[in-house]
Amino acid sequence: MISNKKGLSTVVTTLIIILLVLVAIGIIWVVIRGVIDTGSGQIDTGVACPLIDVKVINVSSICDSGSCDVTVYRSSGGEDFSGLKIVFSNATDSNSVDYPNNVAQLQTVTIPSQGVEGTTKIVIAPYFKDSQGNNQLCSSVATYNI
Repeated sequence: MISNKKGLSTVVTTLIIILLVLVAIGIIWVVIRGVIDTGSGQIDTGVACPLIDVKVINVSSICDSGSCDVTVYRSSGGEDFSGLKIVFSNATDSNSVDYPNNVAQLQTVTIPSQGVEGTTKIVIAPYFKDSQGNNQLCSSVATYNI
């Protein structure tokens, strides 16, 4: 006679455990891959940005009317970047201008820009494009007070 056994056989139990382990590994891998992919773009700018030394060396005298020529010099460093973000500001207003070109090492570039009337301060920051095409600004900026 067949005895009435309650419970799962060892083969079925082993298969269920293996299936649960594979599902857990898949979930963990998705999370880790997302962190690695997201963090890789930040690591690249974190390494490249401190090596870039860009500064404003001259601003045209007509900057008071809002239109200026900003002369930028790159003295050293690192990789080519995607462009410069230039922010003009006065006590009450600011305007941001994008210069979507690299400034080569030891190169001087004059950038015609539309600032704000009565500009007192100019801040420039290089940026890189990430894998999605978004601008990643460097935290190191150059400030020029007029």
